[in-house]
Amino acid sequence: MKKYVIVIFVLILSVSAQNLLQNPGFESWTGGMPDHWEKNDSVAVFREQGIVHSGSFSVKDSFYTQTQTRANFFQGKFAVQPNTEYNFSVWIYDNDPAGRIRHGMYWLPDSNSSMSTVYSVDSTGWQEMTFTTISPSNAESAQVVIRAYDVSTNWDGGAVFYIDDACLEASAMQSPMIMRVWHIPTNPDPGNTEDVYAKVIDDGTIIADTLYYGINTLNNPINISHSSVNNDTFKYQIPGQTTGDTVFYYLKFVDNDGLSSVTDTHAYYVGALNIFINEVYYDTPGPDSGCFIEVFGPDSMNLDGFSLVGINGNNGTEYATIDLSGYSMPGDGFFVVAEYATVPNADLVDQNADLQNGPDNLELRFNNITIDALGYGTLNGWTFTGEWLPAPDVGNGHCLGRYPDGYDTDNNYLNFNDYTILTPGQPNPEVGDDENETTIIDLPFIINPVHSGVLFATLISNNNLFPVVVYNTAGQVVANISNPKVKLYLPCGVYFLKLANIEKTCAKIVVVR
Repeated sequence: MKKYVIVIFVLILSVSAQNLLQNPGFESWTGGMPDHWEKNDSVAVFREQGIVHSGSFSVKDSFYTQTQTRANFFQGKFAVQPNTEYNFSVWIYDNDPAGRIRHGMYWLPDSNSSMSTVYSVDSTGWQEMTFTTISPSNAESAQVVIRAYDVSTNWDGGAVFYIDDACLEASAMQSPMIMRVWHIPTNPDPGNTEDVYAKVIDDGTIIADTLYYGINTLNNPINISHSSVNNDTFKYQIPGQTTGDTVFYYLKFVDNDGLSSVTDTHAYYVGALNIFINEVYYDTPGPDSGCFIEVFGPDSMNLDGFSLVGINGNNGTEYATIDLSGYSMPGDGFFVVAEYATVPNADLVDQNADLQNGPDNLELRFNNITIDALGYGTLNGWTFTGEWLPAPDVGNGHCLGRYPDGYDTDNNYLNFNDYTILTPGQPNPEVGDDENETTIIDLPFIINPVHSGVLFATLISNNNLFPVVVYNTAGQVVANISNPKVKLYLPCGVYFLKLANIEKTCAKIVVVR
């Protein structure tokens, strides 16, 4: 399934609040258009004097197209700070049942979009629509967009709105930004401690942090503090529990400005179920046809309560759910969910088996608790819900598969291989020369710790191992090193090096001042 990706990762900067938009109240007009604003050809804009929120004028926006992508009223390009929280608000008068409005941002140079999930509602009064988002790490400038939608029964492309008092500003004080939360292992054995990690950043200092957890319920949660902190990554340890328990947890962080942030509720199941996402084929040559997802598990295992869920790498939303209830694992241990019945050995036909191209995610759930997860793509800002580091986003005609079948170390990068051989309902072949695009070279031995500013040549002398990609503990790319003469300038902490021509492993370094 083809898609576009919004890339969002955050590093907080403190910026004074001011309206970045020019002519935000639409008081200045030239040639029938408000100064500094633009529109698509299928939108008609008029200066309005009767229906205004403040000042003398507003914009009357008449939407008359049936092509949704040509319904924008916008301003840009203006400079923005990367990795910064921005608030975009606009006042809308919408008393036309034939349409509605929502607003958002385009970040440049990549033109990635962040759109509000809230639409205007029919009303006889003005309504303020607000939207808060984070600029991507490579953002240089931005464009605000106010987009009209036709919701009439016959999609006639006709709707009228009024727009006034737009405002875009960076938040003056930023609450703690929780970049990522994950736990290891995905399903702990009974009695074993579970490690929970949270990568959190702030424009000041985190002064308090708490993990709240409960066994099978969160009615009376137990609270614990971190066991250690490494740079901006907090580690917690939840005591071992009993087989069959579900542990729910969430975290709260408070900064020196008195602002706080709370995570969503996370959960894990205690006890290995020994069922795994085993092979995924999501990008066929040409229009996708014949995609499949293969699950590997015990012979005749009842699949009631199990489901496969696609998680959008754009924003972390669920976009596809395949219910496995009513089925059982075949005798060979391979259960194939196929896009079409033409896929060999198909056990269940569901067009949701056509997953999106990467970066993206697939989760295997039991009673809606994730027990296995695959994320694929180069991790540098998208929403990753897989395990540890993502598998590669393979090209069309290729698939991702485990070898041996069911082999799992809670690290997608180590567990999934790029295959050109498709084997739905059959064992995955041994990874050989034909399945690898790189030459296997021994991993260099690195003596830790190392000092920030060290020459890479003193760590890795083999030119064939460059370029080197450096990841932090949250899996974010923090550096791309092109040659051995580059110096390593990084804050203290633990990092992982992905070396060219080294297959399926990473080198670990510990940086000190």
